[in-house]
Amino acid sequence: MNPDLKSTCLCALILAAVISLTSSEIFTSSLKVERMVMEEESLLGEFKRFIDQQYERLKTFSNFYSDRLRDVRFRSGQEVRHELQHPNAVYNVIKRFANDYSSVLGENFESFRYAVRNSMEQFLADREDIRGAKRSLLRLQAVYKMKALDMARGDYLGFQGPPLAPVDVYEIGQTAFSEGKLNESIEWLNASITLYLGPEGQALPYGPSVAAIKALMARVHLFNGDVATAEGLYEYVKTLEPTHGDVIELERELKSHPTFVHQLPQDYFQNFSRLCSLENRHHVPDPNNPRLVCRYRETLLPYYRFKEEILSVAPFASVIYNVISDVESDHLKSFVKNKLIRGKVGGDHSIVSEIRTSDLAWIWDNESKMATSIAKRIECITGLDTSQRLPFGPSSGEAFQVVNYGLGGHYEVHMDPFDIPPTQPELKDSGERIATFLIYLSDVQRGGSTVFTRAGIAVAPVKNMALLWYNYDPAHQRDDMTHHAGCPVLFGQKWICNKWIWTYGNTLRRRCGLTPEATQLDIEPDIKRGYK
Repeated sequence: MNPDLKSTCLCALILAAVISLTSSEIFTSSLKVERMVMEEESLLGEFKRFIDQQYERLKTFSNFYSDRLRDVRFRSGQEVRHELQHPNAVYNVIKRFANDYSSVLGENFESFRYAVRNSMEQFLADREDIRGAKRSLLRLQAVYKMKALDMARGDYLGFQGPPLAPVDVYEIGQTAFSEGKLNESIEWLNASITLYLGPEGQALPYGPSVAAIKALMARVHLFNGDVATAEGLYEYVKTLEPTHGDVIELERELKSHPTFVHQLPQDYFQNFSRLCSLENRHHVPDPNNPRLVCRYRETLLPYYRFKEEILSVAPFASVIYNVISDVESDHLKSFVKNKLIRGKVGGDHSIVSEIRTSDLAWIWDNESKMATSIAKRIECITGLDTSQRLPFGPSSGEAFQVVNYGLGGHYEVHMDPFDIPPTQPELKDSGERIATFLIYLSDVQRGGSTVFTRAGIAVAPVKNMALLWYNYDPAHQRDDMTHHAGCPVLFGQKWICNKWIWTYGNTLRRRCGLTPEATQLDIEPDIKRGYK
């Protein structure tokens, strides 16, 4: 075999092996993005040790090290956290890490790769993270009804941040096209034309040409059913770059007449978008309902009370303030920071899905004294049993699920009860998730609300506040009005902690109502009277 060809093949194999070490799940967790930036110096330290051994061969990479380290040491942790509040800044960081370090890791630096694999494997972005980040920006655009050009310039509904490079704007348009988001694709491609031409109408000397962008725009118009516009653009671009891939593909598609994609309005999505855009405030459909009040919620101990705001009677939903302290909140986040994995959907046979973009970890009550204390507090507040009978169950409460949302992190509309009973030993025969106790571990500057799309309720995150709702009505029928979702995080970081409470151990604690019309709110005095 030709030595140069053999060397090329070897490098390609090494690159594939190294890239496979990275997680492909950076964009789903703001903590991972932050740690990727904050722990860059450790990564560079491993790189420096190898440079010291083979300096002559690695002059190019030594320059890379020096430039990056200078940037690292001139920024503080506080500056990094502030910068990473903005979606464009997060996107730019993910792309830079994925591109710059993947090229460095492509060399046959065995000792460096070994160090990275053992110390930073889950905190290094790759090209799949870039794609995930693009989809996240498209999600933010759709939900919060933003303009592509504003986003490209760093303006997110008045929140200013760094702009996107013109090539990134073009590539987001490509991603939108591949995802079937045709209207959004046209917006991003038009924005890329504006940015490429610049203020004086002169095309920039780098990135895709105007002809390439126009050819892709023609393909989008064609799939959107606008054949005339597609044909007109084709006549223009074929005189400029007839051999460009998109031009050739456009010519083929004009002859083959592809199936047009008609984007139909989604009623549920429109309601979801409306609720998510309510300026981070609590919203209820009937604010004049006399039963929607603020009160001190009584607990099992009469002198132990919490401030509660009732948001809805049917379904019952209320927020309870200052359920935990800042110390407890920080402890829960710190406890899981090295355990976070991509959140999945689907119960026992769960899968990674764009339905849910976040990272999560679990804390059993007996793993932490603070977790035990918080679980007992939830018992006092709800009057329900949350005991865990480990390792074989059945249990009255699940482990705490701590969740960290990343760039545009969200959870689409769903219900908490399982369609199929779980089979894991600690929850088997535990019944159903009758109640959800969701604690917010952070404030969110914009976005990230919890919304009940059928009930018209929106709850804005407030640090240390809990949101309580019952997934079943008083007759113990699943309450379809509890369909809910986590809105995409627009600006800031979002951490939550769920405690799901099960039927087992609570059948007699919270019985059915005494009348067919009884609500969950009516059951409270029934409990006090002993159901007499």
